[in-house]
Amino acid sequence: MKLSQKIGKLFDGSGIKSCSEGIYRLTHPVSPQKVYAEMDLEGLDRLKQKYFVPGEETHWPKYVEAERWVPMNIRRAQFLRLNKRPKPLRIFDIGSGGGYFLLTARALGHRGVGLDIAEPPMYQEMFDLFKLKRLTHRIEAYQPLPDLGERFDMMTGFSICFNAHNTKKVWGPKEWEFFMRDLKTRFLKPDGEIFFGMNPESDGTFYTPGLREFFIQRGAEIDRSKVWFKSLDKI
Repeated sequence: MKLSQKIGKLFDGSGIKSCSEGIYRLTHPVSPQKVYAEMDLEGLDRLKQKYFVPGEETHWPKYVEAERWVPMNIRRAQFLRLNKRPKPLRIFDIGSGGGYFLLTARALGHRGVGLDIAEPPMYQEMFDLFKLKRLTHRIEAYQPLPDLGERFDMMTGFSICFNAHNTKKVWGPKEWEFFMRDLKTRFLKPDGEIFFGMNPESDGTFYTPGLREFFIQRGAEIDRSKVWFKSLDKI
């Protein structure tokens, strides 16, 4: 993290939140072995031999490195308090990639469905290997999602790209409003939750003009890239 970002965290309150999250992780640990126990490690090793690209940091082959992604998804699960929920959740994970978040959630007693585009085929191979359910669909602005025939307790999307990320058509408040209304009315239970992990755009910001305020007006709790609607009442 750059020095300017560290200084900024001292003034915007995110430093205190970060410290609080660190304490929570220490006092409510999740063993990586609990997640690895959900895997076919020999099968994953075969996928690694098939797809691994040494030094890859940005493109999809990086996801065969479980030792890199299991700890990250444990932190995501801890942030959402999945290791402290009083009952199992049904989770709808959009942009589900290789499935590590749903796999981690399953290790903590929850179940879910992933949604992503068809490419690359490695993602489907990983879902098959992890014995997770996945649907293929490309999300477009102002287009409803395909009906899944059930409602969920939580919708998640980490490092999202479905919002036309890093293009001139990146979503603003109107596109997000349509998308969230679709989630609320057709996919989530009345007490459901929505979590977005925003990707930084080319200028380093996470939000187009007015988008952060739009999220807050609709009840979101925001911590830099993290946008969490713990209630759907204002959506």
